[in-house]
Amino acid sequence: MPPRRLINTSTYELYKNGDAEVKASPHYAILSHRWGKAEVTFQMLTKPQWRESNLGSEPMKKIREACKKAQDRETPIEWLWCDTCCIDKDNTEELTTSLNSMFEWYRKATVCYGYLTDVDWDPSHQQMSKSVDRPNQESVWFERGWTLQELLAPRYMEFFDRNWNFMGTRDGLSDKLQSVTGIAKKYLTGAATFKQASVATRIGWMAGRTTTEIEDIAYSMLGLLNISMPIYYGEGVKAFIRLQRTLIESSSDESLFAWTTPANGLTCYRRDNKIPVWAPNSWGLLAPSPDCFSRYRDLVVLPDLYVPRLSGSYKWVQRAIQFEMPMKSGTEVTNFFGQARKEVTLPLNCWRQHDDGKSWNVNLKLRRNGHVYSRIDCDDVVEKRGSKPSTNSVMGVDQVVTRPLTVAQPDEIDLELLPMQDNPTLIICRQQTPPH
Repeated sequence: MPPRRLINTSTYELYKNGDAEVKASPHYAILSHRWGKAEVTFQMLTKPQWRESNLGSEPMKKIREACKKAQDRETPIEWLWCDTCCIDKDNTEELTTSLNSMFEWYRKATVCYGYLTDVDWDPSHQQMSKSVDRPNQESVWFERGWTLQELLAPRYMEFFDRNWNFMGTRDGLSDKLQSVTGIAKKYLTGAATFKQASVATRIGWMAGRTTTEIEDIAYSMLGLLNISMPIYYGEGVKAFIRLQRTLIESSSDESLFAWTTPANGLTCYRRDNKIPVWAPNSWGLLAPSPDCFSRYRDLVVLPDLYVPRLSGSYKWVQRAIQFEMPMKSGTEVTNFFGQARKEVTLPLNCWRQHDDGKSWNVNLKLRRNGHVYSRIDCDDVVEKRGSKPSTNSVMGVDQVVTRPLTVAQPDEIDLELLPMQDNPTLIICRQQTPPH
């Protein structure tokens, strides 16, 4: 489905995607930018008198320049989409549809213009990412949650500095972009599709980014994770929990549970240079923030080692997640007397590949509390070299023997009740050497 509305790059008028003019030439450019204090809204652009009297205004400059770039192409593009003014945000149904469709809109655009408002391009030093407003820090464009999907979704992308000087294409700048974002070059150049990356890897790319609305941390990842869900502003951190529950319904990628307590706090939820501190020893299997995945963005799912669980994988059951726990000789969940073990290790179908070429299986520590378990030692996972979920040999054939294991999920956290720590500088949780 194409965007509902598009801006004519010659007249700056808004047209609907069903209009004859749009149908005659459906190709469009799309803008990726950071919102400023004054932006052109849908209500403004729909008024001819406002357009005429504000054409030279600062808020319109961004729209004018993006339209000019589209018009100046070898094959001019007649339409532009911009999130500030092409969505009627007062219409709840339209807003929900737009947020769930936005990734696909960026994907289908002829070109995406990445506009970095705080960068002066220096061709001699290739300084396309340093902010002129904040010495020795990257552009704020790299901090924002929404710009993650805007970086990965487009088929073709061009970058411009604050004066609209061309800095390069995403392919041409891929080494620098990899260094800044921690996203492996192969996903930036198209050598591999980001859908081949594990769930933990994709969520981990969001670590350290932030959004104006807390809920948008989750909503900005919908397309990246290939899911959709209703939009409820006001639900706070619950949005990210709900995102993970939606993934449970549609994905069997167990790297979703491979996360640890973030050393730098929940940086995605920082406000006014304050970061919530969250460090429980005992929790459930769903993380409160993408920051929890920053250490395990290199996890992979290996088909040769993957052991299917008889029930499929896992499921949500009454504020808990139920796994079919693989057992060997029946003693991994119960002892030799048939009594439930106090602590067990849950092996996940995901692995970390080390420099020696060996694959290490990721396991979680669980502790029993009555009939359910909780995850413990949340600041770490257990890695076992070359291991995989257990199987039993029946007449010479390996078979998985399982026992249901239920892990309770606590209620979502309340950010207002968490202690806060100062953080005057940006922390983007990037891995030092992304896998190629």
